[in-house]
Amino acid sequence: MPARSDAISTLPHYTRPREEAIAAPPPENVIRFDRSDDAIAASGLSAGSRALLRGLLRVGSVRVFPGGGTGIEYGSLLKTAARPEYIADHVYEAAGHLADHQADLLLVPGMSGYPVGAMYALAAGLPALLLKKTRLDEANPNAYPTGAFVIPSYTGEGEVVMHADPAAVADIIGMIAARKLAEQSDQPSIDLELRVAGADDIIDKATMSQAVGESAIAIGEAAINDWLTGYREQSGDARPVNVRVRVVAWVTPLIKGYNRPHEHLWQAFGLRPFAGIDLCAVHHDPQAIGVSGVGTFQFAADGTGRD
Repeated sequence: MPARSDAISTLPHYTRPREEAIAAPPPENVIRFDRSDDAIAASGLSAGSRALLRGLLRVGSVRVFPGGGTGIEYGSLLKTAARPEYIADHVYEAAGHLADHQADLLLVPGMSGYPVGAMYALAAGLPALLLKKTRLDEANPNAYPTGAFVIPSYTGEGEVVMHADPAAVADIIGMIAARKLAEQSDQPSIDLELRVAGADDIIDKATMSQAVGESAIAIGEAAINDWLTGYREQSGDARPVNVRVRVVAWVTPLIKGYNRPHEHLWQAFGLRPFAGIDLCAVHHDPQAIGVSGVGTFQFAADGTGRD
């Protein structure tokens, strides 16, 4: 790797080890795809999770990714197609979780997570910010705004920089701050609390989730303070202000529970992520996934085939 400039080296760097193939064979009672519907219907999963699992088994498969190792290919369910029959109920359930936690803003890392992240945001009535993925630019180290971080790519090779659009950040967070300020016009002091949630198409080891959460705090604090400076200059309002940015929720269709991401996010932010499907295992032969509390299911591509 080329030497980093001082500015590049000061960006937060996160490591995400590859996930290697699971050596243990799947259990003998793997549920074939053509028998999965009855097992899913009899499960304790929510309506949204049941539909999501049916869609995942129909179009998904097990795959080895260049930067992440063993994973699940679910692009035609959550990335490159919109399937209301499979994901709509889950999206509304996740939106309810965001409402319960009174989130003000949703952050979503990368274009792969943004399709479902945008659905969450619209269902919940929240603004959403994309943390876009760009290559490291050693020649222009000052190009990255507050909150940028470096992380290994999961689907490709090498490291990438993730950061939000500064103009969108300023406008969205400024509107949120102005609304909260208007609600406190008669108070002797001002409490500006920004409650941020994260969303992604999958949570594996929760490294990305931690990075997004820590980025959200840096982004939010800087944007509120910049807005506050302009507000004070224009209004002359000298009341004391308490600024606080918190990560209050994480929502995702899929979570790899066997990587212990729940514990990771609890330690980092004191929250428990909301997930449609909690995976307890991934298997290559046959291609199958273990779903916590339900069983091990074979994908249609490796089971009895699709219609």
